[in-house]
Amino acid sequence: MTRAHLLRGLVAAGLVVAMSAFGVGVYQAAGYLKARHPQVQRPSQTTGPSLPGTIFVVQAGAIYRYSQGKFTQITSEAGWMQPAADPTGSRLVAVRRQVNLSDLYLLQLSGRAGPSLTHDSSTVVESNHWAFYPRFSPDGSQIFYDYDPKDPYNSYRVDLAIFASPAGAGAGTGSVQWTFPNQYTGGDVNPVPLRGGGLIYTRFSIDDQSNVHPQVWYQARPGSAGTPLTDLAADCLQPAVSPDEQQLAMVCTHGRPLAAELTTARFYRATLSLGPTTVLVRGQLAASPSFAPDGKTIAYLAPGGSGGGFQLWTVSAAPSTAPAPQAISSALDLDAQSAPVWIS
Repeated sequence: MTRAHLLRGLVAAGLVVAMSAFGVGVYQAAGYLKARHPQVQRPSQTTGPSLPGTIFVVQAGAIYRYSQGKFTQITSEAGWMQPAADPTGSRLVAVRRQVNLSDLYLLQLSGRAGPSLTHDSSTVVESNHWAFYPRFSPDGSQIFYDYDPKDPYNSYRVDLAIFASPAGAGAGTGSVQWTFPNQYTGGDVNPVPLRGGGLIYTRFSIDDQSNVHPQVWYQARPGSAGTPLTDLAADCLQPAVSPDEQQLAMVCTHGRPLAAELTTARFYRATLSLGPTTVLVRGQLAASPSFAPDGKTIAYLAPGGSGGGFQLWTVSAAPSTAPAPQAISSALDLDAQSAPVWIS
């Protein structure tokens, strides 16, 4: 084995460890249930119930648009993942992942990509970077995203931090580091910028028994200490905020990674606290919630059954009137790390 191949292997192994730490391992664990995996179809080969607006999802490295009950593939299967829409719903930002790096791109709704916003490739493999989870600020002026600032003493430690850059420039131009993650946890992920400033995200910590715990966290400004919004024992992650910023959806595991529940709570920004939590979905491996443009419905991803891939589901965000979750697809294998993007 050459030195270059060894370095690539070490970097890849380090990323797997980091991704498992910050919650992706919860959903990769579902792979153990797929001994009798049903045949997976391309989304464009299936249909489903009609929903208002348009939803974007990811399968096998390609982005698909779901509208009027039909899926349309808008990008090639080239490592695309984690799209997000700007406030006007007129363009997307997405990650394109390669073997040892990933970059951010702006895309038209047709899937046509412009130049990359980041340039994370290096001639030295250990100097490559990773960019994940891009999100536009509510006014569209900035893009928040995860990035791995290098440890000068350990280039293989991957703890992602949240950065923000002007949306009109490259994501490395004028960037500001918002969070400083706990070391060896995988880092801070899932940034959700709020109107008027402030950020909600998933932060990880390690307890005295070396267990990694996610918490939903609020931070008012770059570098500030921040405030936890959820208890450590609840193991909550993947926050989504309603359009009026009064409700928070998240996935909570309570120490049981294969029993992830879709939970909502009232968000009180004045006191930086949450109201009582309500479980909307239990008994599924729920992942990656996203509110509809009107805030009345939540789209999320979960397996359709034992051994199945992740499907697109919806559920009412109003717990008092919530009907059973509705399966929008049944034969897909959607990327559980890529939350549905729902625009009007």
